[in-house]
Amino acid sequence: MEYLSNFPERLRELMFDRGEMKSEELGAAIGVHGTNVRAWLNGTSLITLENAIKLANFFLCSLDYLSGRKEQDEEVLPRPLPPFYENLRKVMAEKQVTRYRIVRDTDIRDLYFTKWRKGAKPDLITVIKLADRLEVSLDYLVGRTDY
Repeated sequence: MEYLSNFPERLRELMFDRGEMKSEELGAAIGVHGTNVRAWLNGTSLITLENAIKLANFFLCSLDYLSGRKEQDEEVLPRPLPPFYENLRKVMAEKQVTRYRIVRDTDIRDLYFTKWRKGAKPDLITVIKLADRLEVSLDYLVGRTDY
């Protein structure tokens, strides 16, 4: 599976829908440099989870739509997010999936769980892999929605 292969096109569409927004304008709106936005649009740089959340909040869209996991958009309003590891543990408990099972079933290393517990932020591709394995939306996994 090619993760985020539709992301540049989806971002272009969202920017176009906002009146042909320029990369500098979008960068200023979410607190990054315009060159970062251009790199995401050109596919030369992967976006972090933190910046993907900023974009999704700005465009009021789901992370699943933004990342290309879903074709239909749904409005998701910004809200304070719980710590990633805390929410991940909640979802794992709901789905009755252990850390061991995730490590065994995916290419996600056990060390990442320890880093996340200590406050490290995961990258977006890893969160997509977790959401796929847990069969949940990205927005639910990071705490942007309750479903």
